[in-house]
Amino acid sequence: MKNRTLGSVFIVAGTTIGAGMLAMPLAAAGVGFGVTLALLVGLWLLMCYTALLLVEVYQHEQADTGLGTLAKRYLGGGGQWLTSFSMMFLMYALTAAYISGAGELLAVSISQWTSQDFPTYLGVLLFTLVAGGSSASAPIRWICSTVFCLPPSRFS
Repeated sequence: MKNRTLGSVFIVAGTTIGAGMLAMPLAAAGVGFGVTLALLVGLWLLMCYTALLLVEVYQHEQADTGLGTLAKRYLGGGGQWLTSFSMMFLMYALTAAYISGAGELLAVSISQWTSQDFPTYLGVLLFTLVAGGSSASAPIRWICSTVFCLPPSRFS
């Protein structure tokens, strides 16, 4: 399996599992178990159907064809724009949800640890700086790790 494929699998699994864990209890509390179960089964059927449609389309295309290319080929330029916008909107919405949820959890945890009132906006800011900083420093970490693994004779 290519690295892109494995990364895509992790992105899909992480967003579906993680977002569900954050949102499900709050969303289900208001409508009850029966309605929530019916919605979950209905959405599962809808997602299975759309996945089967994508499998059908991908059978006639090359393996490395992206969703935007498929949308342009079958739906035209407007379909490609709508698909790209929808994917970008989804990713930004998920990012905002994760930052908001994790920042609030961080603020509550810090408040409990220190017995002081820690504002939620500071928890969100702290989480954003730590999580964003660690992903921004990944290329530098990779370069440093590579340089440290080289034999010392390479530098003399």
